[in-house]
Amino acid sequence: MKLSKTSMIVLMTILSLMAIPWLVYSKTKSTPLPSQSTMGFSASKAYDHVKYLVQKVGPRPAGSKSELKAAQYISYVLNQNGWKVRQQPFSKVVVREVSVMQREQQVELINSQNIIAELPGKRPDTIVIGAHYDSANLNAPGAVDNASGVGVLLELARILSQEPHEETYQLIFFGAEEYGLVGSQYYTTQADLSAVRWMFNVDMVGTPLEIDVAGKKSAPPELIRQVTSIAKERQIPFHLSRDFILMTRESSQGGASDFSSFLDKGIPAFGLGISGRPAGYFHRPEDRLERVTLEEMQNVGDYSLSLLKTVRMEKLGPYVWDELYLPFQIEKNVFILPSVGIRIFTFLTFLLTGLIIIKFMRKNTEKQRLNWKKVFVILGVTLMLSLIVMGLSGIGEMIWQGVKQVQTIYFAYPSLFLMARIGIALGTFIFIASWVYKLPLARDPQLYWFTGVMLLLGVSLVMALTRIDLAFPFVVWLLCLDLQFFFPSIILVLIGPYFIYRLHFELLNSQQWVSYYEAIHNYFLVFLGIYSLLLIPFFLAGLHVAISKAQFSRKLLYRLRKPALLVTGLLVLSLGLVPAYTTDYPQSVTVREEWSGSSDGVVHVFSDERLPRQLVNDLSGQEGKSLYVPILNEKPPISVETFVLEKKGNLERTLDISLKLNYTSEPYLIRLKLDSAHPFEVKTDDFLPMSKLPRKLQLKGVLQPSGNYSILLQRTPPQKTMIQISVETPGIMTCSLEGIFADPSPRIQVQHALISADYQIRFKEDFQF
Repeated sequence: MKLSKTSMIVLMTILSLMAIPWLVYSKTKSTPLPSQSTMGFSASKAYDHVKYLVQKVGPRPAGSKSELKAAQYISYVLNQNGWKVRQQPFSKVVVREVSVMQREQQVELINSQNIIAELPGKRPDTIVIGAHYDSANLNAPGAVDNASGVGVLLELARILSQEPHEETYQLIFFGAEEYGLVGSQYYTTQADLSAVRWMFNVDMVGTPLEIDVAGKKSAPPELIRQVTSIAKERQIPFHLSRDFILMTRESSQGGASDFSSFLDKGIPAFGLGISGRPAGYFHRPEDRLERVTLEEMQNVGDYSLSLLKTVRMEKLGPYVWDELYLPFQIEKNVFILPSVGIRIFTFLTFLLTGLIIIKFMRKNTEKQRLNWKKVFVILGVTLMLSLIVMGLSGIGEMIWQGVKQVQTIYFAYPSLFLMARIGIALGTFIFIASWVYKLPLARDPQLYWFTGVMLLLGVSLVMALTRIDLAFPFVVWLLCLDLQFFFPSIILVLIGPYFIYRLHFELLNSQQWVSYYEAIHNYFLVFLGIYSLLLIPFFLAGLHVAISKAQFSRKLLYRLRKPALLVTGLLVLSLGLVPAYTTDYPQSVTVREEWSGSSDGVVHVFSDERLPRQLVNDLSGQEGKSLYVPILNEKPPISVETFVLEKKGNLERTLDISLKLNYTSEPYLIRLKLDSAHPFEVKTDDFLPMSKLPRKLQLKGVLQPSGNYSILLQRTPPQKTMIQISVETPGIMTCSLEGIFADPSPRIQVQHALISADYQIRFKEDFQF
């Protein structure tokens, strides 16, 4: 059957008409808000709780005495408001597997506790509200992250305890969230969730509001509709985040905060946080009380109270829902395309693509057989063009990294460097494309279209078979390329990969942006290959339009050649004016007392980048990334006695190692790094209880790029004064013991507007057995 142009347009119209109703069907419905509580949320009372946690308790890393002190305070406030309170202590072994960014296997024992408070209602149906109360590290006061969330929940506890209510409320304050949602994962594996209707979590209070609805699973669409409707009614600026393709989706942590653990168990849940790229104080000493504002606490508190009074979920306990939907946000309006709609859209797009390809093949058969040699030549030239453009797009960063001797030159303004990359890539493409017409390439524009559509069809098909929602960005791109067959237009070329752009925008405005940029720079060749392949369909689509309108395109490209070269040069030069650090995004510097054995200690001041010249001059050091200041005539914070019993077998020997530790004060972390030139296996029920290890996991040395085998074991408090491990190995074993302490009174105080200083004390000693 020969298809006319008219019939293809009709088919496209039908496809569009079938897709649109799914969007319309899922439009956010407005839900009337209930009358306001007579009690009302008090931001000042919530702020008082934040103030106590930050100023009286201070940094609260998992397992620390200060975290326990915070737990006692939270329990006291809840008891005062009539809640039934219990603590849920846990001791969990967490395994950090070897990855691209982490070469060593790390096994950690995390000790902490959850605080669970319940306020029974007339019905057992339960709504859970959560917030973690630990802070990121020894030096982070954790005002915004997440004393602010705790303050909101404690104020909600006061209000809810004084109002009549049908449902049962449960407030959970999670420990060890910063170690990878350890507290919430422990709770959901131990709790009976059969009476839970839904859950929401408050992690970092601020605006614009981030409504996060995805971990390894996604929240039910009905919950999203109600939650976003209330935000819209209250005129609260918000951003709906689903991370449906990005890093957290399939990671071991599986989400941004503790609500993700509930989604994993089939409980409708979402999180409230701060939208966009984390501010420079995130997980840093600058996360102090002044970062928390009464206005933002009032907004989030009122909104949270409205959620509790308004949201209604029909089902009770764990259940299964459609997870592969796609949410779209246009200002404050949210539309949801269900997975059925995505499948229909994908099927029709594949059908349309197939029909157009058949039409194209028949047309070529009538003239002559398709010249596959030309297709492969086009593909090769386009790949080379993509590699050149992608390789040169980062030339601005490379030049200024060398001149300024700063690796993370993009730290303060990553969006500027990203836009510069795009501008340089575009300028490079225009300049090279203006010469392409001189190459002996095919002049048939539809050959370029055919090559591009076949590539996208293959990628879209593989993605659709993997997971249908992941395929959507590529299927939309494929549809635009289909339309381009009839209407060659630069607009379609630019619109096609829109959702690919959008995914990167979401990534660069998330907590993963730093690790993403680091991965790009550390594995440049890998990302060069990936993005060069992604550029091929884009360039093919552009060349299809250019050759379709050859005379106009040739003149335009010729006229743009010199301006493109000039703008590219100006972009490269202008990047030198962008500061790497600002007062909002300062340079991270560690000031650490370091002790080794019985030797005198030193104060080690170091950073991943070159230390500022002013700091080096103040400390009378030499320029570089680190400097040392000696500590004389003082004793180290730990002394170690070792005892070893060796048992020899035929090919193996077993080392029973005992380490007796004497502390001047208890360290926060104790680490054992075991290293050998030969494979080895570790057993310990003392330092890390073997019974708590995941099933089938053995503590074995992992092969490193150096050729040695190693493993890192660590635990949070309470620490033991005697550590016993058994190691089976044929060779010499190196054991490094390391203790990390907080440093509340550092010997050297760093006062610099563009520096954020971490103060620590470390003891390290190496032993060979």
